[in-house]
Amino acid sequence: MTEFGWRRFNFFDRNVVFDKEDPKQKFSGLKDVAVDCWCSSGGSVYLGEAKGGVFQLTSQFGEYFWKAYQKSLASLHSADKYLFSIGEDDDTVNTLLKIWDPESVEKNTPHVLRTIRMSPLNHASASPACSIAVHSSLQSIVVGYTDGTVLYYQGDVLHDKSLASRWLKVRDSSIGEGAVTGLAIAALPGSKTVIFVITPKHVYSYVVEGGKTVNSPKKHDANGATADCWTFDESTGQLIVASREMLFFYDADQCIDVDNGEIGRCLQLGRGHEKLQLVANGQYLALLTKHHSLIQKEKDSEFMTMLSVYDIKGQYVGFSCSLPNLCRMFTVGKTFLVLSHDGLLSELVEKNIATKLDILVKKNMFDVAVLIAKNSKDGGDYLKSIHAKYGDYLYNKGDHENAIHQYKETIGMLEPSYVMKRYLNSAKIKELCIYLEYLHDAKKDNEHQTKILMNAYAKQGEKKKLMEFVNKITDGSRSARMRDVFEILLKWNYLPEASLLATKFQMHEDALNVIIHHQHKYQMGVNYINRMPIESVIEMTGKYGRDLLLHAREELLIMLLEKIKENSDSKNNFMRLFDIFIGDMDASKVFLDHVLKKTKGAEQNHFILLILEYRMRHFKSKEWTADELKNDIYDLIEKGNEEAALQLAQLFDCSPVIEHILMRCNKSRELMMYHQKKGDLKAIIRLCQGSSQKSKRRLWLDALTFIGKHATADDESMIVDLLKEIEASEQIHPLVVLELLAKNEHLTISSVKDYIVAWLRKQQIIIEDDRNTIKENNKAMGELDTTIESLKFNAQIMQVTKCSACDTALQLPTVHFLCKHAYHVHCFESYNMDGSDKCPACQTSHGTSRNEEISYHKFQKELAEATNGMELIATYLQRGLFDEKKKTRQTDASRKDPFASSGRISTNTNPFDDDDVETISRTMSTVSSNMAPVSRQRSTTKKDDDSTNPFFSSDAGSKKNSYDETKNPFGAPTASTNPFD
Repeated sequence: MTEFGWRRFNFFDRNVVFDKEDPKQKFSGLKDVAVDCWCSSGGSVYLGEAKGGVFQLTSQFGEYFWKAYQKSLASLHSADKYLFSIGEDDDTVNTLLKIWDPESVEKNTPHVLRTIRMSPLNHASASPACSIAVHSSLQSIVVGYTDGTVLYYQGDVLHDKSLASRWLKVRDSSIGEGAVTGLAIAALPGSKTVIFVITPKHVYSYVVEGGKTVNSPKKHDANGATADCWTFDESTGQLIVASREMLFFYDADQCIDVDNGEIGRCLQLGRGHEKLQLVANGQYLALLTKHHSLIQKEKDSEFMTMLSVYDIKGQYVGFSCSLPNLCRMFTVGKTFLVLSHDGLLSELVEKNIATKLDILVKKNMFDVAVLIAKNSKDGGDYLKSIHAKYGDYLYNKGDHENAIHQYKETIGMLEPSYVMKRYLNSAKIKELCIYLEYLHDAKKDNEHQTKILMNAYAKQGEKKKLMEFVNKITDGSRSARMRDVFEILLKWNYLPEASLLATKFQMHEDALNVIIHHQHKYQMGVNYINRMPIESVIEMTGKYGRDLLLHAREELLIMLLEKIKENSDSKNNFMRLFDIFIGDMDASKVFLDHVLKKTKGAEQNHFILLILEYRMRHFKSKEWTADELKNDIYDLIEKGNEEAALQLAQLFDCSPVIEHILMRCNKSRELMMYHQKKGDLKAIIRLCQGSSQKSKRRLWLDALTFIGKHATADDESMIVDLLKEIEASEQIHPLVVLELLAKNEHLTISSVKDYIVAWLRKQQIIIEDDRNTIKENNKAMGELDTTIESLKFNAQIMQVTKCSACDTALQLPTVHFLCKHAYHVHCFESYNMDGSDKCPACQTSHGTSRNEEISYHKFQKELAEATNGMELIATYLQRGLFDEKKKTRQTDASRKDPFASSGRISTNTNPFDDDDVETISRTMSTVSSNMAPVSRQRSTTKKDDDSTNPFFSSDAGSKKNSYDETKNPFGAPTASTNPFD
């Protein structure tokens, strides 16, 4: 496609830039500056000279200069807020890549974040680097050399240490094609990156996957370009290359498929002329071409520059002009800047969309204005106004038919009344109908506009036209709200048509409204309902049943009874119809009797609930006796409908029914909450009295909590009775009762006086009993201490003559226990099945029962149910609840003690006995080879801590026990160590 035939407009203004300090003088800050490379970043542009200098020009034309390289500068590129440059600092080939931070200035020079030597990275050649490109994410960078080599790095460009060493070679050297004049990076999904490489002869694309492998190298049909004759848009991934004949367009995503064949498209813009520079900015593409000058005022003015700004999408030339001499172009933000050979700086300022459209509208070029507005980013706001002006233009010319087609495009912007007012003339009714139909199609119509159209037909008596329009709506060729159509027909008394329309579109409620309320055809209404699905029958009967019951009573009842009979699966839905029978006892009785006769089993429950609802509605209208409640309500409540009946009772506040159901379901807690909500203290006390023993304690606590918050002085008599019952039950500790009642500010001490006095009396009796028990226990403990001391320090005479197992005379060898039992050795071994050194007689008579008696789980259960927990704990401590743990510790200590007798475990279960010492005497007699009798007595001692044994000595050189008189608790004039003395 050529540019010939493209419309040309003047949508830009070329203005000379003046000095800000001296507005009368032209800006000369870039005079004599040889721009060899440039890049734009935000509101600034960086201009690089081949000798190493860099000029920064802001959007406000403030300038700043620094020397980037001492020898030469080859390329500039900006990414994010950073500036990347390629150049040389000395005469040798030692290319440096510098990363600058323009926001951080040190000594009038931007801060250099990193400096990378690029020449050592290209081992195969000594050529310098000449081109660079960096992705805006700062995660990839590519550098090209004069010999055609291209190196690529993927990673954090600012911080990776490997940036100085690990680069991927994307393209080998190709000296015949010349230096790399352009590079571009496009990141695609799937960790793929497309790298465009431009040389003076060709354009290539390479696909890098994962930053490690290079795939799909492709040579494109473009003939290459210079460093200024290409542009790349990273956001779209599109590369544009300008050759002498064509402009080539390549998309990065199309370069992935190797087998895709030739990709890209081309436009013949500036054909036949040498391209000087190609610059893209937004939707526009600026092209500088070299032409022979037609006006030669100077000696060096043989050539001139032609500047053309194209809108590729809109396919028009937005601006064109000729410039004397050769010029350079660059961008700052959204502004094109043109630098002439003599240092004159000009800017191209785009006219706003309103100005451009105004130019076209004034020339009556509405079709072009519509096209430009559609292709413009901000033109959508003006598009409908252009159609409106276009419609006015055609309307004033008398072309009403085409005008209405322009007006229809204004729907949503132009007020419909503006158009309708112009076409209210009867001669233009056709066009008005067209416009209104477009409103319907666009779903922008409203009730008023629909009424205008249909009322116009009806007022003129054009029933045929009206029905044709209705038929268009009903057959689906036009979309409209049926409600509007129905209301219009009903307004103009087209009752049959209105009911027919409602029937056709299953607007049953509207159809019955016309039949019953307007036509008063009640029998027809019953027949209409009778033909509907069962769910619709129930719904419509619920809405119109009251009127039908008054005017077509028999027909309605017959219809309903037949429907109930025919639709057994839907019987549960008929409960919604019972509302229409409220106030008509005869009709409701007939209806319910028929329902109950036709239903059985579970289906009958739904209608039982209906009866319950009806009777509960009238609960407060009369006084119900207990017999009436039982016969009319209680007998209908079954296990399957308890929850539903409870909900109904709560809805209609039927207290007796609620109480009956909750008590029946054993939901005393819920009933307690209900009575508390109503503040009925009598009912609360009555509930506590009638509850089971298991839940009585919890209910008493709830009742006391309620009294503590809500009771008054008038309730003291009931509170006294309540406390008597609590005292008799002995399930709540009096301190808990007093704490709960103390929160009430209205109760006096008289309400709890008797309760407190009675409790104190009981406590006094218990205290006296406990004192007597303590005295008896102290006396018993004194006797036990005497026995223990005797066992520890006095010799024990074993006088048992018979075996406690076989009841025969003892014969050596024998086993004696301190519990006064003795056994033959073989008898003891027979009964000692578990291998312990416990007395079999004592173990059999006391072990199992006592272990069960002090069971931990039993203790926990009794503690949870006990009124006085401390008393229970004291009782268990007295009985030795924690002896098992003690014996376990003693067993472990015995195993660790080298002086303890092997395998001997204490079996003493008395919690007040001293388990530190238990002696088991075993006397054995053996016969030696010379028949000389030898008698031996062995004693086993088990202790928790040997250091507390006054007869034990821990000398390092001896393992024998030695007696220490100072540790003897019975030594003279020393204080007794007995804690019970």
